[in-house]
Amino acid sequence: MVSDNAPRVLVVGGGPAGAATAIALRREVPGARVTVVDKATFPRDKTCGDGLGPGARRVLDGLGLSELLEPFHMPMSVAISGPGGVEALARGPLMEGRDLAGYVTPRLDLDHLLLGAARDAGAEVREGVSFEGSAPDGVRERVALSDGEATYDLVVGADGAYSAVRRALGVERPSMRHTHIAMRAYGKVTHPDKPVSDTLRFDFLESLLPVYGWVFPLPDDGANIGVGLPVNHLKRQTARHGRKLRDLFDLYVEDLGRRGFSVSGVERVATHQLPHAAARTPMTARGRAAVLVGDAAATINPLSGEGIFYGMAAGVQLAEHLGEVERGGGTWAGAGLADVLAGFERAHRRRFGRHYRECYLAQQLMRSKTWAGIATRAVAASDEAMAHVALMLFDEQTAGSRGLVRLAASSVRPLLRR
Repeated sequence: MVSDNAPRVLVVGGGPAGAATAIALRREVPGARVTVVDKATFPRDKTCGDGLGPGARRVLDGLGLSELLEPFHMPMSVAISGPGGVEALARGPLMEGRDLAGYVTPRLDLDHLLLGAARDAGAEVREGVSFEGSAPDGVRERVALSDGEATYDLVVGADGAYSAVRRALGVERPSMRHTHIAMRAYGKVTHPDKPVSDTLRFDFLESLLPVYGWVFPLPDDGANIGVGLPVNHLKRQTARHGRKLRDLFDLYVEDLGRRGFSVSGVERVATHQLPHAAARTPMTARGRAAVLVGDAAATINPLSGEGIFYGMAAGVQLAEHLGEVERGGGTWAGAGLADVLAGFERAHRRRFGRHYRECYLAQQLMRSKTWAGIATRAVAASDEAMAHVALMLFDEQTAGSRGLVRLAASSVRPLLRR
């Protein structure tokens, strides 16, 4: 039973980050009244690659939601191709003792299921309700929603890359230097020899670097197909060659065809910006009873463009941090909230900071044909390296100095034998 005097938490955004935050808050801070609002009415589509790796699966396991993934397609392998036609393949679900299993989960279905789980966990869910602004109200936050105003002890901005909560807090959006743009579509993809339906595919195109493409399989030869690249590079492509994002997507589809893939029935083409974690966007704002998680806080993997895992993990980590304060005899709502939220942000940076930095470094290296070729040959020659890279793409794996030395050595060794 929740008391009328219980702390009130508003989660803005009903996607995976917001839903996971609400579910974890109901578990870790059961005395709080948790409300989730989203401007959309679910189910609704969301532009995304739809890939869930072992990191996201682990978060859902921890929330007791493993069964939500059962209806979705589960590829067992990860393929990465690079310049020179080199292809590396991680054949899962277990490789080098590591669990690489993931899912392809169309957001139309996944988000609807997760928001339902938040409702089942005891959160109040209000669909079709927009966040219109907020301002400090003493130690709390006065929030204007499309259906009225109310005061909350904590506001969690989980409302995506174009976050209205971030704007209300005065936190600047990441620069275009740290923002990617992606185009996603659905279609059918087949190959006479390759098991398309069993493989999450990343392609680093020699002729288009730093553009990367993906094919994430769905049942009945379906697939989520897309391309991503830095916004600044797209601007240069447009200025120099007149190429727009759809042109780059079409060039990727043509490249798949040259490699023997048959792509047909392309539909539901959509674009989305991806502010990535190298921007180090603040998660909190001085004097505000609010915190940002997920795409709103620019916690997208700079290498793969994956954001679902990091958003959900941050929401769970926030709830656990608040729960630890309560279980330790303290209180997080009120005058001490700023210190509590600062502690959460430090903990999140400690957990993911090195991973984000190394993924950004890898992304910068993959912009070069030379380094992209070296890296792809290295992971193709070593199951250990391939498993490592797969977990950098879809989990919180770090390479570390020893890993980078092994990568360099395995890349140079074949050249010395010539």
